[in-house]
Amino acid sequence: MSAKPSPVTTTIDYEQEGKQRSYLRLPHSRNSSAWGSILIPMTVVKNGRGPTVLFTGGLHGGEYEGVVSLMKLSRELQPETIQGRVIIIPALNLPAVLAGQRLSPIDNKDLNRVFPGAWNGTTTQVIAHYIHDVVLPLCDAVIDLHAGGYSLSLIPYMSMHYLADETQNQQTFAAMQAFEAPVSLMIKEISGEGLLDYAVERMGKIFLCAEVGSAGTLSPTVVKLADIGVRNLLKHFGILEGEMMTREAQGLPPSRLMEVPSAKNYHIAIAGGIYESFFELGDWIEANQTIGQIHFPENFTWEPQPIIAQTSGVLLCTRGPGFVEIGDSVAVLAQDLDVS
Repeated sequence: MSAKPSPVTTTIDYEQEGKQRSYLRLPHSRNSSAWGSILIPMTVVKNGRGPTVLFTGGLHGGEYEGVVSLMKLSRELQPETIQGRVIIIPALNLPAVLAGQRLSPIDNKDLNRVFPGAWNGTTTQVIAHYIHDVVLPLCDAVIDLHAGGYSLSLIPYMSMHYLADETQNQQTFAAMQAFEAPVSLMIKEISGEGLLDYAVERMGKIFLCAEVGSAGTLSPTVVKLADIGVRNLLKHFGILEGEMMTREAQGLPPSRLMEVPSAKNYHIAIAGGIYESFFELGDWIEANQTIGQIHFPENFTWEPQPIIAQTSGVLLCTRGPGFVEIGDSVAVLAQDLDVS
């Protein structure tokens, strides 16, 4: 924890019973507003003793399902219906959400790459610092809702990391399955440090990351999936009463347990151009098969650059837009995981 207090303030009292809806107020002096602020909406609902769950959305702009689902939850949840505390921040990186882009337009930083943040840093770092130092210590579990944004199309999934602590691992695994996503995914990140995920896990708490939308769209089916999933988790943690809505009860196949265990599962463009995938999401791909190819419209004599599968697996995620730059992710393959 930082020894310095955060410049972020709020009128919300996290220990107060009932329902509070207010803002995180972040000072933001700019040319058009000398004493201006960024006001990030937040809802806290508390009733008696019980666990605390934080729901976040909008760490990246252009990822809409989580934002919409959490806005609905923040309106609907009432203290008399819960036991414990729920903290909801639907659009944590509000400047990026309003701009519809992944990075903050203020400082060009990715909020999910700067944790634990800095009290005297840029706007994005200050937001991360407040969440890390003030909000996370209150929580037993953190559920972070993402989507593919404009760059990725994917099969909706709820994910967790491989965790060394067996108790933390089992509790997180049980919560992941309670969400009832089409895929429950054990994942090895290649994103490097600065994730909210790692900050929560280092505190010994439950962290789940959902990826529930594709290509900057807002799908009714996927919004419904998110709506059901967040309420299932509240029931799983004993905060909300009632039966969980299983996939079986919805006439759907059970959640498919899968893993992305290594960097070999991620496939990167090694040239810029137009990416043509040879497979649809959900297709099985054998190792050494050509997943797709990159065309070069500036010169029709150049042969397309193939993307070769480094491992066998199901196409879980693919590039959204046709154009790619060198280094872009174009395909992620996942394998089925034995529950044992």
